[in-house]
Amino acid sequence: MNQLVSQPTFWHNSVTSRQTLQEIDFLNSTKKQYQRSHFILEDIKVALELLELSADEELLQEAQTNLTQLQQELETVEIEQLLSGPCDQKGAFLAITAEVGGIDAEHWAAMLLQLYYRWAVNHNHKVYLVQESVGDLGGFKYATLEITGRYAYG
Repeated sequence: MNQLVSQPTFWHNSVTSRQTLQEIDFLNSTKKQYQRSHFILEDIKVALELLELSADEELLQEAQTNLTQLQQELETVEIEQLLSGPCDQKGAFLAITAEVGGIDAEHWAAMLLQLYYRWAVNHNHKVYLVQESVGDLGGFKYATLEITGRYAYG
């Protein structure tokens, strides 16, 4: 990969080079995720072998914690596998509109905007407020977010 990036012609097309760098980043992330899961599984195996020799409550607790962590990792991988459509891995625009309902709808729109914003940030996505129209009493008439990052659309 480094050989590809170090070629002078690689940077001539900014769109292709950006896509390639994103793909490299994704592959590195997938590799790290696999390695992390593999190490957790190895720790669980070793703990189970030791538990067969002698009962140790602390070791059992550690194995259970590692098992829970491995389950969470596998659930993440499963969701990523389900999101295998051509657009699922791309970013998204999210529009929230309070058309009917007056002040209550505007406040609900503001709560939704905050909810989706926090969700995106917690999932390591970048979030940009593209446009907004503030209501008369502090809510939003409409707002549009741009969410960039892998699986933001899916």
